[in-house]
Amino acid sequence: MKRSLLLLTIIILASSLWGQMNLRIETELGAAFSGYNDVRSPNKDNLSPLLSFTDELKSDPVFSSRLQVHYRPHPRHQISVLAAPLSVKPSGTLPNDITYEGVDFLEGEQVEALFRFDSYRLQYRYFFPKPLFVLKSVGISGKIRDAEVTLKSPGKISSKTNTGFVPLLSLNAGYPLMEELELVLEAEGLASPYGRAEDIYLGLDFMINDKLNVRAGYRLLEGGSDIDQVYTFSAFHYASLGFSIKL
Repeated sequence: MKRSLLLLTIIILASSLWGQMNLRIETELGAAFSGYNDVRSPNKDNLSPLLSFTDELKSDPVFSSRLQVHYRPHPRHQISVLAAPLSVKPSGTLPNDITYEGVDFLEGEQVEALFRFDSYRLQYRYFFPKPLFVLKSVGISGKIRDAEVTLKSPGKISSKTNTGFVPLLSLNAGYPLMEELELVLEAEGLASPYGRAEDIYLGLDFMINDKLNVRAGYRLLEGGSDIDQVYTFSAFHYASLGFSIKL
């Protein structure tokens, strides 16, 4: 998957240079704070209560990063690729007996966990000739999630991994506060009877010059699944600082 993402990025870069089109690279760094993070696996016919990685175990803030490459073959059309890894390592004492992926963990046991949710997306966005009030563009994304939840205690370890495809709808809105400063809202998401996914960013975008932008803001990543194989819903709050460079 990572090789495919790299290959796609190289193709976009080569196409941009060949066609002398608009290319922009955007990076975002910051801290991710766990809101709620509940899991049970398997979900069906499992009498274990949900395990909370935030209320029952401790989840410290973690460093976060994401990288996007935007390609504009036309002023109204944009194609983007995104890589956004996330790993959290909760730990603590179990308040209840639980069964996770066929392994029994007992009340009072010290456990360490890994919650990994890496996201890769290919996005198309259409820009309106003139903004509709504050709405600047709409789009659709194909998201590949590469997820893992692992529990371990002395002498025990159990893990659940999942890789899947999720389609998302997206929009981008902006309100100019000054000539160089804009209030920006970016949102992607979709819901179904089996789960949902949301990625929402609200922040300020400051244009240093016609090539370089700096942005700072708040991001919410929320969603999960409720199916027979697994129950997992989580929310993460990001404080982020980003840079955008036009090539």
